[in-house]
Amino acid sequence: MMSTLDRYILAEWLKVLGVSLIVLIGLLVLQDAADHAEDFRQGFAGAGEVAAYYAWLVPSYLPWLLPIALFVSTLFVVATLRRNNEIAVLRACGVNVLRLSRSLLVSALLLSALSYGLNAKWSPVAMEKAQGLLEVLSGKSDHRNFVSNFEMSPLKTNRRWFFRKFFPVTSSGAGVHLYSRTTGGRDSFRIRAEKAFRDEDGFWHFLNGRFIGFAGPRGLPVPSESGEGLVWESEFAEQDSSSDGFSSVPILNKQFSSLHLPDVREDPEPFLLMRKKPSELSVRELKTIVDASEVTEGNAAVRPYAIRMGHAFWASPGCLLAVALGIPFALVGNGLSAAAGVARALGLFVGYYIARTMGDSLGEAGIIPIEWAAGVPVLLLGIVAVWFLWRVR
Repeated sequence: MMSTLDRYILAEWLKVLGVSLIVLIGLLVLQDAADHAEDFRQGFAGAGEVAAYYAWLVPSYLPWLLPIALFVSTLFVVATLRRNNEIAVLRACGVNVLRLSRSLLVSALLLSALSYGLNAKWSPVAMEKAQGLLEVLSGKSDHRNFVSNFEMSPLKTNRRWFFRKFFPVTSSGAGVHLYSRTTGGRDSFRIRAEKAFRDEDGFWHFLNGRFIGFAGPRGLPVPSESGEGLVWESEFAEQDSSSDGFSSVPILNKQFSSLHLPDVREDPEPFLLMRKKPSELSVRELKTIVDASEVTEGNAAVRPYAIRMGHAFWASPGCLLAVALGIPFALVGNGLSAAAGVARALGLFVGYYIARTMGDSLGEAGIIPIEWAAGVPVLLLGIVAVWFLWRVR
């Protein structure tokens, strides 16, 4: 059961939290509207369409806005209680800081769980919906039916793809070049085709092209007569081969009308997503990129996306930390100087973003593990919060 004190403090806090969230959401909408006003104008977006876009955009940013709103509201409410001498009266009655703030800490813990749920489920969907609507509203969706000069190079398959034009909606492309190599980097085969598409089962089909094969210890790869997969002709294993068992020049140059390769199943989605900045992607999309990379730590192109995904999940305990920091920050000092309180809060934010920037830089450079790059700033805030709470206990 909640006591009268808990209900009173919680009610005052919820009022300020609501106002803080409204202000932050308003600032977010204003900033985004200023950034995309020209896009909306060029796309002839209506008021209803813009409203639908922001209805999806706001939930996607809630996990990032909640900690800020919680810190501001906690700082304001506890400072007001102190300024009205209510904290002094409660302490004289034997109520310590943890007792009077337990309703705030429990609520922050529940909001941390909510933030985790948002990051795991709702926010990724909302971000993807908002980005899709933005493309439509800005009139750019028609121009993004295909991607020019699209490349993908999955590390674990030792294959490199190039499409003169790639159509993401249909997972198909034109002007296709596929280079397949062995684990040692030697040529195995090449395919040049007018078109290629990926079927529902994830298999690639090539149309109207030319197959170029290189002999190796396993033999020579040759398209089957039915066009379904490759066969390896062992009699070519030692012909025209260098000392290491691989031919340096192609042995086969064969034209085909249709070729289906069941062993070639590369998914283009991670490479399409990597054409965007990490901040433009949802957690699901970030996870798609990271999961597709066999070795995240050694892949410089993937590390920024992995760090961004780490920040998204580390934002969940940020709700609890925001309240745990707001309480002692409102109680340290003499409580008479508002400027001093603002300066302390600004110093905290500056210190956090310096630590976060350093962590991101070291993580992207591969100097520290990605888990530490995303988590260290939050852990440092946790240490600061515990120290301040102990100081004002």
